[in-house]
Amino acid sequence: MKKIARMSNKDLVPGSKVPIAFLIDYIKEGYSIKDFLSNYPWVKKKSVQKALAEVKKRDFTSQYAI
Repeated sequence: MKKIARMSNKDLVPGSKVPIAFLIDYIKEGYSIKDFLSNYPWVKKKSVQKALAEVKKRDFTSQYAI
């Protein structure tokens, strides 16, 4: 049976189950944080700011470098 890969909590926007990669994709496509929040209304703006700070602190991957 194939094992399902799990994301660590470090890879999620704090307080949600939304991957940080989704947030970074929005930004890379030219959307704003406000656009992201309107599509994920349960995510708090402060959580998005924490996620972006985390991305800046570590090498998230070259694919998602901003």
